[in-house]
Amino acid sequence: MDFLHCSVAICAACILSWGVVAQADDNSPVALSQDFQIERLLTPSVTELAAEDRGSVYIYDSLEMKQINTALDQHFDRIENMMFIRIHHLPPTGTGPAEVEDDDCA
Repeated sequence: MDFLHCSVAICAACILSWGVVAQADDNSPVALSQDFQIERLLTPSVTELAAEDRGSVYIYDSLEMKQINTALDQHFDRIENMMFIRIHHLPPTGTGPAEVEDDDCA
């Protein structure tokens, strides 16, 4: 097997193994993204706050309305640096599928 075919085979194996890891429940890319967004929203780092002071806006995607309300109550002074898309509204019972508010912004 020449170098090109060998490198393609290695790349394919890596992509497949990453795909298998990404399917894990708690470590899925979606779950990790949600964790990162919630942490950034509720407890931003000094660097993230400095970026917001310079006018940076962060777009939060697919968060639950309860999380957004908590952030707006606790961090109202940062509201001009937040944008929310695809907000998930849980039914009044708190169980069942969430209704997703999608304004086609992203």
